[in-house]
Amino acid sequence: MRPAEDGMLRPAPGYLEHMLQTVPEFHHPDVPQFDVLEWTTLWDSSDFSPACWVTLAQQIESHYYDYDGFVILHGTDTMAYTASALSFMLEHLGKAVILTGAMIPLAAPVTDAKRNLIVSLMCAVNLDVPEVCIFFNNVLLRGNRSKKLDPGTINPFDSPNFPPLAEMGVRISVRRELLLQAPRRKFTTHKTLYGNIAVMVLVPGFDDLALETFLATSTPARPAVLVLLLYGAGNAPSAKAGFLDVLRKGVAEKGAVVVILSQCLHGTVDMQQYATGNVLRALGVVDGRDMTVEAAVTKLAYLLGRGLRGAPLKLAMESNLRGELTLKTSQDYTKNEHALASGLGIVPASEAATECLGVQMPQISNADKIADITTAQQMLSKL
Repeated sequence: MRPAEDGMLRPAPGYLEHMLQTVPEFHHPDVPQFDVLEWTTLWDSSDFSPACWVTLAQQIESHYYDYDGFVILHGTDTMAYTASALSFMLEHLGKAVILTGAMIPLAAPVTDAKRNLIVSLMCAVNLDVPEVCIFFNNVLLRGNRSKKLDPGTINPFDSPNFPPLAEMGVRISVRRELLLQAPRRKFTTHKTLYGNIAVMVLVPGFDDLALETFLATSTPARPAVLVLLLYGAGNAPSAKAGFLDVLRKGVAEKGAVVVILSQCLHGTVDMQQYATGNVLRALGVVDGRDMTVEAAVTKLAYLLGRGLRGAPLKLAMESNLRGELTLKTSQDYTKNEHALASGLGIVPASEAATECLGVQMPQISNADKIADITTAQQMLSKL
């Protein structure tokens, strides 16, 4: 971003590369060598769309074997969405992809831009973190766990339900037990994303009509997908019969997809805590656990773009694919085994990272695995 004549910040072609050439710190011998690839059309991050995510994935794919890592300079407003989307689109990622930016322009006399970019370059090359991340201020965050929480500080991002992967002090301290496992398969990208997704926040006294109108648009070819933010651990009105009936009709009769998240910043959905939650489970809604809205929306776009519907979609959404959600029990880990066994190439997050979060790994017999694979294949045959 560069201040325009009217004083407003706007993207300026060629401005970044010019600044990088003139700021001596970027040419220090400890800073990794880098090339700049600038888009012909520069976008404010508020204008970003899935098409932009696809372009980024294509560029990383094209240059994947040319570089040790990638740093993406991105506006902060939708950075968490892009980081989440890329975490799913870039499968078997063996290199760091780090998104960063600044709250103060690079040309300002006091700016966070220079430090964020230099540290991101060093992290991308030196830390061996095979993930999509966000670096800002002092912390390296898992991309699909990140949220922008404050537009008025130089530390705008946080990871409410997952610790930072690394922290910058006098030295960079990396928590390697949290990192996703290095891939064992060839890097690949998925560039088909589904778009009929909406997010709604439940408020006291809301009118069911808005919910009903959206879910009524659902068709087998183009299901309506709703991320619904409920109170607390996933609670909703139990005396408001119309609300539950609208959800039932949308899911059971129209084939809509409803994912339940919490309005709370910290913690997780627990659909067994309240009576309404058990009713919602019976309706077939998806338990979004502790995913951010950004992760849930982009995960849905990715999975629906890969053709998942019905039970396989619910199974994959409730599985930990890229470290985006916290598993609660050993049964949850078994769901990851199902997703992996389904033949879709959906690979769950590493066991090391899961164990770090206090999940006891189950011992699954070969007979159980064969039964699980058969069940998953039967579900897939219905698509």
